[in-house]
Amino acid sequence: MKKTAVFLLAALLSLALVSAESKNSDGEDSSAKEKITGVLNSISGAINKAGSKAKSGVDGKVSAENVSESFKDAQAAADKAHEVITPEQEYYIGRAVAAKILAKYKVYNSPKAQKYLNSICRSITSQSERPDLYKGYFVVILDSDEINAFATPGGHILVTRGLLKCTDSEDAVAAVLSHEIGHILLKHSVKAIKTSRAANAIIKTSGSIAVAATGGNDGAKDNLDGFSESVDAIIANMLEHGYSKSQEFEADSKALELMANAGYNPRAMDSMLKLIDEHTPKDAEKSGFGKTHPTPAARLKNVSLKYSKYKVTDTSAARKKRFALMKSYF
Repeated sequence: MKKTAVFLLAALLSLALVSAESKNSDGEDSSAKEKITGVLNSISGAINKAGSKAKSGVDGKVSAENVSESFKDAQAAADKAHEVITPEQEYYIGRAVAAKILAKYKVYNSPKAQKYLNSICRSITSQSERPDLYKGYFVVILDSDEINAFATPGGHILVTRGLLKCTDSEDAVAAVLSHEIGHILLKHSVKAIKTSRAANAIIKTSGSIAVAATGGNDGAKDNLDGFSESVDAIIANMLEHGYSKSQEFEADSKALELMANAGYNPRAMDSMLKLIDEHTPKDAEKSGFGKTHPTPAARLKNVSLKYSKYKVTDTSAARKKRFALMKSYF
């Protein structure tokens, strides 16, 4: 039985490596799915053998069927990890995330300001690689003095009143929206979902190993259920802390491209980040959000290295009047 457990643990490590190798993809690589399925099939055979040999059992509760059932859960989790998330699913996932955010913040009642922001959003997205989503992009203003913004995979963009009040030009507003649109286009939320699914597949596979190695007793299943609850807690934590540092840098870089394509000055990102820096607590790096996010200064350094790629004529003067009108709504 020990030899079987060792083999199964080795197979689990192989599964983890396959998941790690493919984590930078959108999860649509069929060859990666074939690899992971192959590893799981190997585990399946070993688990079934272990169950058959242990039929007499150490505690009288073991059966090949018991062990096989545990593997089926692992196989289903692996299939889920590599399932393509459709635009329609993205929308409904995004709507659920937006609902959680709106449970915390009220919507700021200014139809004119919201219409203004959505017109800027359309200007930016119309020049992107995904001009249309399942139900389109939509910007909402949150009635809060906080300096913050959120984006969901379904195209929901939520910006606080406090952040908009800090802006000094329409181009700076475009920088805020472009950054959030960047997260959507780069599928950062979708990748987070797939990462959590892959983790769940590994956890369930380790549970199958535990069932085989311990003779299929109920204690192994209880431990597995405990791990599943931890996965739920991790997902909830991700919603609170947002994106990783590398993803924030990627979204900033993508924002510069989007702004330039739409005719906005990418250098407006400077003024936006400086304003955020002014309103960021000095001890922010010690907090949960600060631990996972780069500082405004680090983001400024990141974008400053990329400005030379974009040659855009400054036309911001033509937008001053409508920007001033938007600011009057707050």
